[in-house]
Amino acid sequence: MNKINQLLIILLFLSTSVLTASTTVVKGNAKTFIGKELVLYTYADHISAKREQIGFTTITQNGSYNFEFDAKEIKKVFLKIEDKTTSFFIQPGEVYNLNLSFSEELNKGRVYDKQLSLNFSFPVPTELNQQIGKFNRKFDDFISDNRALFKKRDHSIEPKIKSFKLKMLKESENSNSQFVKDYINYSIAVTQISLDVSYKKSDSKNSQNLKANLYLEYLHEKPILYYNPEYNTFYKSFYKGEMKKLSLKLNGFDISKAINEKASYPALLKALRKYPFLLTDESATYFMLNGLLEVSNDKYFTKENIITILEEIKTTSTTPNHKKIAANIIKKITKKKFGKGSIAPNFSLKNKDNETISLSSFKGKPVYINFWTNWSIPSQKEMKIMQVLNKKYKNKIHFISICADNDFNKMTAFLAKNSEYKWTFLHTGNSNVLSDYQIATFPIYVLTDRELQIVKYPAGRPGGNPERATEDNIEKDFFELTK
Repeated sequence: MNKINQLLIILLFLSTSVLTASTTVVKGNAKTFIGKELVLYTYADHISAKREQIGFTTITQNGSYNFEFDAKEIKKVFLKIEDKTTSFFIQPGEVYNLNLSFSEELNKGRVYDKQLSLNFSFPVPTELNQQIGKFNRKFDDFISDNRALFKKRDHSIEPKIKSFKLKMLKESENSNSQFVKDYINYSIAVTQISLDVSYKKSDSKNSQNLKANLYLEYLHEKPILYYNPEYNTFYKSFYKGEMKKLSLKLNGFDISKAINEKASYPALLKALRKYPFLLTDESATYFMLNGLLEVSNDKYFTKENIITILEEIKTTSTTPNHKKIAANIIKKITKKKFGKGSIAPNFSLKNKDNETISLSSFKGKPVYINFWTNWSIPSQKEMKIMQVLNKKYKNKIHFISICADNDFNKMTAFLAKNSEYKWTFLHTGNSNVLSDYQIATFPIYVLTDRELQIVKYPAGRPGGNPERATEDNIEKDFFELTK
């Protein structure tokens, strides 16, 4: 074998090793959820808070599940079964064995934020999640023990916070994870920023909690921690409303001019770089992204120009994270108005026969749309009433049921068992339809007129009547639309 071939083999081996090192595995058991869908997702970034699905799977008959995916950095991820969620942190190249369960007792009173119970099969004290969990328990105890002082909302709690912080950072000295140390640091910083940092001068002589001091301690010449949730919670709280405040000052006229007149990223960058707390292009752009999202619906600023600046960041920035954040903010602030009087967002989705059906093809009659899942019991029950309504109004109203289960086969299997359901069934697929219709729970119903303009959202559910005060009488609405 010649030297060139040997070199190629070595390079191939090295590249394969790097790829393997970044492959992260999340697996385990969820015996109480056999046959249910399990979704794994994260936040694409912490400024726009856009959800990004990593993958989904169906829990097997023996209760096991498995995800394998490439990860480039430590991130907080979420596991979701039906309307139940839990979270943990993943580190590239690690394997996580997690047992999932659900406690009715621990979820009493919870309606929209039901929590899965998560247990690590082989917990190691030095592992990332174990270190964070240990700190979180101590932090919760600290908050509980000092609740009375926190309620006073003065600086009497500051010495205790400082003492607690020093103790926690001392304990974390042996941690091999900078992420854990930063998590601890900024968790405590969030507590500090939540106090009133605008004390009167006479009260603030001995206070360490002044905004300038917090900046020097937590942000000055510190790296931007794009994927640390505690850092970003602190960052957004610290700079909340700051873009507008600066632009309204006499020496901040160049900020509003860069946005409202020039619509220029370089001009806005220059206007921000004059401030001593925005020392680099990276810090100034991150501040800019957060600020532009905040003021995107403020009448003082021109929204079209904000979008132009974000487009420029998306295409010209040398920082990949900034490009991604800008793109996500654009999607967020350009989302079409949704609600009564607006045109229902169009969609093109697959039916059970894999044919693509668009909402626009239903123009000419009112449309009654419902979003459902196999796991939602009300969804199943109300299908029976939908069947009655469809028979009664099918010549006057279109009925569309959109399945939000990730697995297409869940819809086809349901329809195979319920062949009497003769109206249009579609599957969400990889579309943005749930986001476009702002669906947060199931079932949800939408009613449009003949021109596909939204009449009611959420619309009345099948079976609603005047005796049930929380529900509209959907047949009354049908009558009004078709008379």
